[in-house]
Amino acid sequence: MSINFAMHTRKSIVNLFNFIWTFIQKQKWMFSAISILSFMWLIETLYWPFFLKEIVDVLTTYDGNRFSAWPSLKPLLIWGASAWIIMDGGFRLRDYFQARTIPKLEADIRMSMFDHVQRHSPKYFNEHFSGSLANKIGDMAAAVTIIFRNVVMYFIPAGVICIATVLIFAQVNALFAMIVAIWIVIHFMLCWIFTLKCSKYSHLHGEVRSVLVGKIVDSLTNNFVVNLFFRFRFEKNEIADSQKEEQKANQRSQIYSVKMFTSLCVALAAEIFTLTGFMIFYWMMGKISTGEVVLLFYTVWNVSLVMLRIGDMAPQFFQALGIAKQALTIMQDPQDLGDRPNAQELKVANGEIVFDNVDFHHEEKKLFRNKHVRIRSKEKVGLVGFTGAGKSTFINLILRFFPLHSGKILIDEQEIAAVSLKSLRRQIALIPQDPILFHRTLRENISYGKPEASAEEIIRIAKQAHCDEFIRNLPKGYEAKVGERGTKLSGGEKQRIAIARAMLADAPILILDEATSSLDSVTERYIQNSLEKLMQNRTTIVIAHRLSTLSRMDRILVFDKGTIVEEGTHDFLLSKDGLYARMWKMQVGGFLPDQSNP
Repeated sequence: MSINFAMHTRKSIVNLFNFIWTFIQKQKWMFSAISILSFMWLIETLYWPFFLKEIVDVLTTYDGNRFSAWPSLKPLLIWGASAWIIMDGGFRLRDYFQARTIPKLEADIRMSMFDHVQRHSPKYFNEHFSGSLANKIGDMAAAVTIIFRNVVMYFIPAGVICIATVLIFAQVNALFAMIVAIWIVIHFMLCWIFTLKCSKYSHLHGEVRSVLVGKIVDSLTNNFVVNLFFRFRFEKNEIADSQKEEQKANQRSQIYSVKMFTSLCVALAAEIFTLTGFMIFYWMMGKISTGEVVLLFYTVWNVSLVMLRIGDMAPQFFQALGIAKQALTIMQDPQDLGDRPNAQELKVANGEIVFDNVDFHHEEKKLFRNKHVRIRSKEKVGLVGFTGAGKSTFINLILRFFPLHSGKILIDEQEIAAVSLKSLRRQIALIPQDPILFHRTLRENISYGKPEASAEEIIRIAKQAHCDEFIRNLPKGYEAKVGERGTKLSGGEKQRIAIARAMLADAPILILDEATSSLDSVTERYIQNSLEKLMQNRTTIVIAHRLSTLSRMDRILVFDKGTIVEEGTHDFLLSKDGLYARMWKMQVGGFLPDQSNP
């Protein structure tokens, strides 16, 4: 095992425990109480051997006159019953505290991780499986609970038990104490030797398992396509490869844990046989009493059970540690679109948008170089161009979905990189080409643009977007759920819900990205009327492949490979007989083809 890996492992463990500590501090008094009450295990393990020794000593002393033993036995039995009640009550109280604190701990972790992950840019989610991210969030909450319970409730009390056991044995016989101490040292040395590899293999298993879950979720999410092409066996084979990797990693992790536990058991057996042999020999030589034999044998047996239990839990602990370290990686991914310190609120009075010498490239593809564009207040601007020309990138940069490489974008002379994302997004309403709906009710999906909207507002906007008609025909009306990503609705119905959502947001800047592409011609005509009303007194940017929809725009920007090659009104651009005019002539059925013919 390399030194670098060992150092990386120690660092990641420190980071993990620092992460856990931040959540434990929120309930520090409750967790402190749980920690203290966990030491009832120490009393339970070490008190009963003393109790039994005293009982045996009394019985041995009064063996000739047994009825006389009662006065001596009575206080011992009372102490024993009291100790039992105290210990059992302590364990039950600890369990009650756990029932109050552990669910909150897990909830805090889930919410913190979810809040961190959801604030990433779209680029981040394009590069990660959503299912894998969700799996890591769930794994972390469960793993932290396992880690906490093992460390606080078992490992720390077990360490104290070991020290107390050596001290107890030393009071009876130094040789016995030395044998127990040597076994304890060997036990912990074996644990330490096996720790790093157990943690490494558990971490690798967690990574492979997360990828597997991500692929399963990805396949299930796209089940319609699987059904469409009848690719059930193909998908099973795709998942099977990842499942084999997960199985191999899981087996390697568990086999190494078994090796560790086997080594611990061998050391334990050697210790018990050696110690038992010496105790019997010393008893036969009359150097220790029968009560002391009972004390030592019962103590070493209890401690052996404790160490066996710890050894049995160690693999589970290391597995949870590996899973938690692997899950923590998503908290270490920096948020690429966070706010600057002291970010100001964006205030939009006019809605003027300016691209000032903007450079932007996506991986190896350079889209914009020294781009300068001015969209005037309340102006209606259309964007046209073949696929990949930069239209969607243009609006994504306004929304700050991607960071600029140089230059700046201004809204009403305020640099959008210097304002808070929350205030920026509140000033812009986007109606996308492919509307995305939550698996929630129609009312919740529409009101997402304005959560505090009243029922009357929602219905009024739904009527304007021409979706009130089909909503009222549903059995549950506005309370009907739309299915995952809106699968229970048609493309046109989803689009109308997205339009209603944007209308309700009532933002001063409006972006339409093929907003009517999924609508039939009759519905589109109604929607266009509503959209024209919505565009009034708003700065509006419209992307359209159907060029006829741009004829009423104040200005049209023609994109080609990230460059605006033409701009002007519809009639002006047709008269220039340039790229826009060629695209107009190329249209078939009113739509622009993906690219120009050579």
